[in-house]
Amino acid sequence: MPLPRRWTGWLPPAVLISSLLVVGAGCQSKSADQAAADLQQPVLLPGVREIQPPRPAPDFEAPRLDGSAFRLSDYRGSVIVLNFWATWCPPCRTEIPDLVALQQELGDQGLLVVGISLDEGGAEVVAPFARDFKINYPIVLDNGTIAEAYGGIFALPTTVIIDREGRMRYEVLGIFPTQAMRPRLEALLNESAS
Repeated sequence: MPLPRRWTGWLPPAVLISSLLVVGAGCQSKSADQAAADLQQPVLLPGVREIQPPRPAPDFEAPRLDGSAFRLSDYRGSVIVLNFWATWCPPCRTEIPDLVALQQELGDQGLLVVGISLDEGGAEVVAPFARDFKINYPIVLDNGTIAEAYGGIFALPTTVIIDREGRMRYEVLGIFPTQAMRPRLEALLNESAS
């Protein structure tokens, strides 16, 4: 079950920051001492977890900002970047311009970025934010069911990359820098779907 969407209000700052800068595999909870120790270590890139063996991405249907339905399975054959985020999340705000650029640059090759908003305010909060940030990819409103289907979201942003065959290939907790994401996306875009 995912953490409450307003988890930043009750997590100690050291745990919050280390959760966003996790290095290593998976979503692991840490004690305050472990989190404080992590803050002493330089972090160059977030932990990119390669999912081995690749497994099918849970399908879902959820509303877009305009109220129309978005169904993940309708985009099989595309490389999909599922980005779990919220408007109140500073690292999410930092990452969004890179996602916009990747969608612009690689969309014609079969890339689809999908923003999965965990905002409690729904479209009323997210739509003006999407306009201000010039988001050029679909935004889906999650009531928690998508996050739960993907094993729970323990930090924002969290990114899951799905290949052309609909299999989860990578998961990243925290910001996924373009220099780390682009080569993985390009390799997946060059794979052919069976």
